[in-house]
Amino acid sequence: IYYCYDLDTGFEGTGPDCTSTTTTTSITSTTSTSLTGTSTSLSSTSTTTSTTTPDPGSCYPPTLGSDKDTSECSGKYPPDGTCTVSCTTGYVGDPVTYYCYDLEDNFVGSGPDCTSTTTTTTSSTTSSSTTTATTTTS
Repeated sequence: IYYCYDLDTGFEGTGPDCTSTTTTTSITSTTSTSLTGTSTSLSSTSTTTSTTTPDPGSCYPPTLGSDKDTSECSGKYPPDGTCTVSCTTGYVGDPVTYYCYDLEDNFVGSGPDCTSTTTTTTSSTTSSSTTTATTTTS
C-alpha cells in the first residue's frame, strides 16, 4: 500500500507481493518397433504435463489424473469460483463442476469418471499351400 503525505516526499509504502506465473511443460515420447519372423509390433506413448502457478488470490486448479482436463479451473477466485472438469482426449465420461469457496481448501469436487476409448486390435494371418504332381507314363 502506498501513501502520499505531501508533494515533497511523494509516495511512500510497499508494493504488493507478486508471484511470477511460470509454466513448465515436459513431454515424454517413446516409440518402439519390433520385427520378428512374420509378426510386427508397434507401440507409441506420449505424455504431456503442464504446471502453472496461479494468479495471486486465485484458487489452485485441482490436481487430478492425466485422463482429466482441469484447464478451465485457472484464474478463478473464491468465494464463487467454479469450473468444469472433463475427460481428456482419448477418454469419455460426464463432466463435473468443482467449487472454490476459499484459498485454504481451493477447489473441491470429485470425478469425473473417465474411461479410455483406446482399443487394441490383434490380427494374425497364416497361409500355406501344397502342390502335388503325378505323372503317369505308358
